[in-house]
Amino acid sequence: MASASPHSPTLRDVAAAAGVAASTASYALNGKGRVDAATRARVQQIADCLGYHPNRSAQTLRSHRTSTLALMLPTPVLPAREGLSSAAYLNFDWYGRVATTAAQSAFLADHSLLLLPAMKDPNGLRRIEMDGVLVVDPSTHDPRLDILTTRGIPSVAVGPGNAALFASCITPDLATTTATLMNHLTEQGARNILVLTPGTNSEWTRATTMACIHWFRDRNIKPRISSHLTSFPGTHTLEYLAAAAYTTTRNALTSKNPPDAILSLALGAAPAATRAAHDLGLSIPGDVLIAQDIDEPALLTSGPPITAFDFFPEEQAATAVQLLLALVNGDEAAAHHLARSELHMRASTGEHRIGNQRDTPRATVRSNAPPEPRAHAR
Repeated sequence: MASASPHSPTLRDVAAAAGVAASTASYALNGKGRVDAATRARVQQIADCLGYHPNRSAQTLRSHRTSTLALMLPTPVLPAREGLSSAAYLNFDWYGRVATTAAQSAFLADHSLLLLPAMKDPNGLRRIEMDGVLVVDPSTHDPRLDILTTRGIPSVAVGPGNAALFASCITPDLATTTATLMNHLTEQGARNILVLTPGTNSEWTRATTMACIHWFRDRNIKPRISSHLTSFPGTHTLEYLAAAAYTTTRNALTSKNPPDAILSLALGAAPAATRAAHDLGLSIPGDVLIAQDIDEPALLTSGPPITAFDFFPEEQAATAVQLLLALVNGDEAAAHHLARSELHMRASTGEHRIGNQRDTPRATVRSNAPPEPRAHAR
């Protein structure tokens, strides 16, 4: 057996020592090709004795695989408009839980997970090597998606996604869950509902906002939707976004036609609406009902706790990673995977009217049919 050279041993050194061709040694070490078990074992033993380690960069170039997945958080759609940064989104419990679980799921599959920052120039994505991307809460017009499509990088949407851009997505049935919230408010006595949205620059908020509009129109009610939260100066921070929700709610409650219920389609807006009502001396749920579409810890500590849907972000993230890995491996993945949802009815919508406040009645929304594909929808 040849002795190891003073330099790092190469694949050719291993092949020469084993008396086989370099291609055979390569197949034996990477588990590919038709190499009998005895030869494979002998080559591996010699490689260990020589201290041979494969060149990972070369392997990546040959296989075009990096064993790296990426996760892309929302980013401002228009460069001239201020909006929450990718880093700010991680301050929201929902996005943080998605990112953490996605990383754990990737690790279990022996992949790393790269969090992609918002980029002023989306062409920066061309310099990043990755096998596939999870796009959380896709925007309706995100130039980064064009780059991914051009590079042929598989992507999965966590939330509703344009079928022309995503081969697969996992999302709740937002039309049904939004209508369920609106129906719940009316069942609790609401007749004048104000809907708070951050605008329709994302697939998610567009889907939920349109669901509200359809709900109003189906009942011949003029939609009352405040969609200008992100038009307030400084809404690139969570504090200013909450301030915008507070101001919008206070103005509505002191108008000539005050709402008797408020539904927030924006994370963090429902607690701000609650503070506005309290500051005006109004009681919740006596004077106004308040609910939010997505649950978060702040809703439990609000006074009173706020009704919302749990969309199980950990389950969505884990499923999204599996769908993405299937695409990366060249397998077929479900075009639309329906996520689980569960309504947590709490005191902010009159929970005490229907039972003990310590009990949290829950309504589960399920469907065997996938949600309709939406070309644009948060």
